[in-house]
Amino acid sequence: MKRPLPIEYPSFYKSYVDYVKTDNIIKELRDQVIDIQAIISEIPEEKEDFAYAPGKWTIKEIIGHIIDTERVLGYRAMRFARKDKTPLPGYDENHYVANANFNKQTLYSLGHEFAIVREANLALFKTWDEEALSQVGVANGLDVTVRSLLFMIAGHATHHMGVIKEKYLND
Repeated sequence: MKRPLPIEYPSFYKSYVDYVKTDNIIKELRDQVIDIQAIISEIPEEKEDFAYAPGKWTIKEIIGHIIDTERVLGYRAMRFARKDKTPLPGYDENHYVANANFNKQTLYSLGHEFAIVREANLALFKTWDEEALSQVGVANGLDVTVRSLLFMIAGHATHHMGVIKEKYLND
């Protein structure tokens, strides 16, 4: 699969797309399941509810946010791959996190949920051909291709796992 061109996604998603170093996005998405599970398994229990500064999310909330974003972007990708031209709204990630009770869950259960959501998305994404991947839809008032949504999903997870490593686990 070819990488999305900058005209295929809003410019503020460039950093997420750039986190993906391969053109094989399906392999990248599949490998991330193992990578994220490995990172989660090494997080000490006393750090699970840690936030590095006031107003910042806890590790559990970050994992929950990755899951929510995976669902939102995966849903957008499915709609657009099916040639649904209905414009889709944006979403307020802070509102979602504030109302999700991620801190009441175990980190294990969040890691398991991430894997299930990702595997469900992969089952769908693997069925798409170039025509489906090239479909354009409107989300949050901006044009985006299905292909770029897949790269955004992977890059978003990479970004946040990097934040966890740097700001939460780097003592």
